[in-house]
Order: sequence, then C-alpha cells, then structure tokens
Amino acid sequence: MTFRRVLVAALLLSGTAWAAGLERYEDWGRSPEFVFLAMESEQKEWKKVASGSDAERFVQLFWARRNPDLKTADNEFKTVFDARVKEADELFPIQRLRGALTERGKLYIVLGPPKTLRRSVGTRPQPGVREPPNPPGTTLGEQIAVFIYDADHLPGWAEIKSLVATFVVEESLDFVVDGSPGFVAGGSWNLGGRSTAGIVQRLEVTARTNSIRNPDLKEPPSQRTPAEQAIAAPATADAFAGPPLAPQLRAALEALLDKKDSDLLAALPIANRAGNASLHLQLFVPTISGPIPAGTHLAVLVRDKDGREAVRHDAIAEVQTAPGGSFVSQAFAIREGDFAVAAGLFDGSGKVLVAGRRSVSVRPTPTDLTLGPVVVASTIVPVQGARASDGFTFSGHRFFTKAGRLDATDGLSFLVRVYNPAMDPASRTVRIARTVKIKPPGEPAVEVPQPADQPIPVPKLDDNEKPGMLTVDLAANLIETDLGQYFRRPGDYILQVFITDVVSKKTAEASATFTISGTLAPKR
Repeated sequence: MTFRRVLVAALLLSGTAWAAGLERYEDWGRSPEFVFLAMESEQKEWKKVASGSDAERFVQLFWARRNPDLKTADNEFKTVFDARVKEADELFPIQRLRGALTERGKLYIVLGPPKTLRRSVGTRPQPGVREPPNPPGTTLGEQIAVFIYDADHLPGWAEIKSLVATFVVEESLDFVVDGSPGFVAGGSWNLGGRSTAGIVQRLEVTARTNSIRNPDLKEPPSQRTPAEQAIAAPATADAFAGPPLAPQLRAALEALLDKKDSDLLAALPIANRAGNASLHLQLFVPTISGPIPAGTHLAVLVRDKDGREAVRHDAIAEVQTAPGGSFVSQAFAIREGDFAVAAGLFDGSGKVLVAGRRSVSVRPTPTDLTLGPVVVASTIVPVQGARASDGFTFSGHRFFTKAGRLDATDGLSFLVRVYNPAMDPASRTVRIARTVKIKPPGEPAVEVPQPADQPIPVPKLDDNEKPGMLTVDLAANLIETDLGQYFRRPGDYILQVFITDVVSKKTAEASATFTISGTLAPKR
C-alpha cells in the first residue's frame, strides 16, 4: 500500500486580555449589536467600562433601551436581531470576517431578509493565486450578490417602496456597487441623484436611530425572575433555530426525523474555544440520481430529543461535484445535546430529489487532550476562499465523505481534530505522534505506516494577548484511488486513530466505521 500525508494545520484561537472580570465581554465592542446599533454617546460610555459588573449593567441597559415593551418577559427586538445575526453568519462569511460583519450581513440585519437574494459568478473567476482585491467601485469580483426588497419586505421607517442593492464579493471584502438601478422613491424622501452606497448608508444610520425605544432609560430593569426566564427561553431558542420552513418542506423533513439513519447524510459536530459548537452537514447525491436542476433548494431541520427545533434552513443549494456524484455541504451554529438531523434537496415544486437522516451528539468543549470524531473521506480537494458555513471544509481543503459508504474506485482519507495539545515552552511548538490502524471485517486491526509528524510552531502572542484553546486539524490521504485493490472484501471497516502528545505524554484515540461496497473478489 502507498500512503502519504497531505496536510497538517495548527489553528490558534486567542483573544485580547482585558481587565479582571471583563473576559466575558472582551469582544462585545466588536459585536454586530454594538457596531450596528450603538449611538455615539453609548460608544463613549463603553470606553469607560472598567469592570465586569459595569459591563453587565451596560449591556442590560443597552438592550433595555431597545425593548419595545419593558413589561413583557422577552425583548422581541433582541430576539429578531440575534436571529438575523445568526442567519447572516451562515450566509455571508468571507476570509477572516464573520458573515454578520460583512456589508451584506449589515444590510440583511438592519433591514431583514430580502424578498429575493440572487448570487452569480463575477466577471473575474476566483484566482488560482491570491491577488489583491479589486478597488471599491469596480464591477469585477469573484461573486455578485443582489438583494431585492419590495414594500412588504421593508420596515416602515425605511421610507422607500423598493430597493435593489448589488454587492461585489471578493475573497476578503464585499461592497455595494454605486449606481445600482431599481430604487423607487416613497414617502417624503426623494432618492433623486443619490448613489446606491449612499442610500444603503442612510438606511443603516436610520436603523441605528430607530432602534432606540426608551431613550430616557438610565438604569436597566430589574433582573427577570426564574419564572419569567422560563417563559422567555423557548421563544428565544426558537428564533435562533431560523426562519419558518414552507409546509411542504417541513412535512417531508419531519417524516425523515422519525426514520432510522440513512446512508446519504454525514454530520460532524465541532467545538470551539468560546464553548459554542458548529454542526457540519454533507448530503451526497449519487450519479444515478441524475443531474440537480437549477434553483434546487437545500432544506434542513434539526430537532433535539425533547422535540425542540435547533436548526431550520432553506436556501438555494450550492452543489459541488466529485467522483461518484454530487455533494451539498452546510454548517450551522448549534447548542449542546442529542439531535436528529434531516436534510433534503427539493426542486422548485417542492418535490424531494434526495434526502437523508442522521443522529448526532454535540458535547461540551473539551478541556483536556481529546480527539473529535474521525471523518472518513473518499476525496480531498483544495479550496480557496472557504466560508465558515461550508460544511466539511477545514484548513483549506474540502472533504467528501459519501456518508462513510465507499466504492472500490474511491480513495481513502481521514480527518480528525486534536483538542488541547500541550505546547513545548522552549521551542514554542506542538509535537504529536500518530498511529493509524484499519480493522477489516472479521480480522485483526492492521497498522498503516505513517510519516513522522513535524513540530508545529505556535505563533508568539502580543503582550496584550492571552492564550486560547489550541486545536490541530490532522488529515492524511491514505490511498489516492482504487481502494478495492487493497481491500478486496466488502463490508464494514474500522479506522482507528491514536494521537500521542509528545510534550504531555498523554494519548487520545478515536475511531470511525466505513463501509466498502463493490470491491474486487479475492484472487484465487
């Protein structure tokens, strides 16, 4: 057998150190709510915050000033705002910037979802080599996104009847194209002669001012009682799940949730340093299912064991091709717990083209040396400009899993995330050693030769930074193609990965089962 390693990447997650007690709010001044909503007086006040209790009081008062009804247990404005932030993070991320803080994310959050969101390839394809982004104002780009609003999809304070905003999307920035057509004057405001960027900026400023509902409030309202919190919690959690699904899509996905796991859907939970988690999904479409028509939607419904919905998603599918079929991938923010996941592709009439179901457990962020779930892939391909919402895309590579069912012509690769390896303080490196074994059906496990892992440098932090959780994404391409030449018996195989932290002397292990079908018969 021939084996080779294709990538090893260390991801350092760190944050800026703040005064004692303020760690919880260290990034709040860069959050979408502060960036988009804070008035100038609030921005100045935030700079004076010097303790955790001051920050807590500030944030409570910030949202209370924007609460349309202080007498109710829930802040409806915050619930809607937080839900839009979550949707924008999933829809619009670019390199080094979360989706909610992009220009597209900003408009989506302050105005709400458009009636129509169109995406198209720009006049310049994605470069094979990273290039400087085009200067603002050009019509070139790797992608074009068009937001179309009509009167029913615009808030009353916007004072316009319709809006068309065109964005150029580059690898590391996006911006509004001046002079986009499609604006119609309404109310008392005259659009005559205004540029697209100017109109959008005016709407964003108006949204900031309009968010204030209780301008004279000087102290945050008293804390909710446990009973009030219990009343508000379900509504808040439901808003985070996403917008409602169309009845036909919901019915099809709910029927899937009641069935057993299928072979077409793969699900991978990933933890991060903030104690949050993301759920990466990949739906495989075999070649025999036929081509995927334009306008096909990917719809997802995730429900916990108590029947509460954690994710709802419906958007135009972005189909990727690979040997053996096509793939649709997506990632979502998710809470801890045990979930049933249903995902399907639906044509314009709502007919199911292909669908799958998977059970998944999302566990707390590990605090010791731990391995995440092992991903077995049939193919690994490099990608540029990957977004946070791209499922099964790590360290610049996309992993096509085929939900763990491989054919004789496929390759064999794996990915595993290593949590909390120790750093050697003298060399500022992480040093790990791996052992990989494959257990054929009914036979002992066989060790697969692996190259020696080189020390992984840990960048030195600035004086005002503190270490965060360290993770290493470790992947290897074990067999390029035609794995049927090496594994001649069909059935269920087990891939075992053992990682030893050379610095701490600890070892962690994880395994995954994959199925091989259509392999060659044993030689006589």
